[in-house]
Amino acid sequence: MNKIPIIFSDFDGTITERDVILTIMERFAPPEWVEIKNKILYERTITLKDGVEKLFSLIESNKKNKITDFIKEKVKLRGGFEDFLSFCEKEKIEFNVLSGGLDFHIEPVLGKFRNKLKIFCNKANFNSKNIKIDYEYLPEDCSLCGDCGFCKIEVIEKYPKEKFTRILIGDSLTDLAASKIADMVFARGDLIKYLEQEKISYIPFQTFYEVKGQLAQKLSIRT
Repeated sequence: MNKIPIIFSDFDGTITERDVILTIMERFAPPEWVEIKNKILYERTITLKDGVEKLFSLIESNKKNKITDFIKEKVKLRGGFEDFLSFCEKEKIEFNVLSGGLDFHIEPVLGKFRNKLKIFCNKANFNSKNIKIDYEYLPEDCSLCGDCGFCKIEVIEKYPKEKFTRILIGDSLTDLAASKIADMVFARGDLIKYLEQEKISYIPFQTFYEVKGQLAQKLSIRT
């Protein structure tokens, strides 16, 4: 039996040209956000989960509408994304977005594509003075991703490898663990460095036009 191709794509810095969380912080957070970012990305002294919690806790909940308006205006999709979604729809390839980001900054960008993809992400909680996070996909005993705040593996494993060809598209450390169980990996950004360190094969890309071309070739699809 031929296996069914299925796509799992990161959001921040993969579907979008820039990391949306960092874009939000640059505009709405007080200066101390930079120190937290450095502790997450460079010093690695706090986990991604704790770091993202700290970042959003710097922003008051009453800024929600201003942030979503800002996102709609400023965030740009990576080249070829809409074309690639149409390709997936035509070929009946399921497209899943897996993100440790929050619904309120993903929905304004991807909401218009809801009939072409599924979104798995955490949710923002605006019931307190400052923004909090409700975790949707975080097993209590999960240590695979180093307390990343969103277990991409948990979602991917719902699609067994015996039945599906699991295709991952990502750009950062948060995609590394999922890369280890994927059948095919499209990588850009820092993810390339981590994959090479782990000796995991990958296909480099900068735009979704490249992903479409390579995937069509791998799956023997005429475009």
